[in-house]
Amino acid sequence: MSWQTALGAYDAHLAEDGRIVRKGKTLGVTITEKKNRLRIESVAGTLLASGPIENKTVERFVESFWFWQKEAH
Repeated sequence: MSWQTALGAYDAHLAEDGRIVRKGKTLGVTITEKKNRLRIESVAGTLLASGPIENKTVERFVESFWFWQKEAH
C-alpha cells in the first residue's frame, strides 16, 4: 500500500501536479518523495512537514494541519 492511498481515507487524492485535492478543491499543498522522505510543502515552497515514506506521515499531517478526520465508509 502506497502512502498516496492514505489520502483516500479522508476523501482526498493527489493531483497529477502533486497537489492535494479534497472534495473538488485543489489545495495549495504538495507531497513529494525526496531522498527517501516525504516532503509536504506549500506551493510557495515552504516546508510544512517531513517524515518517513509511510501512511502515518500523511495521516499525522492532514489531521494536525487541517483537522481532517477519516471518512466513514
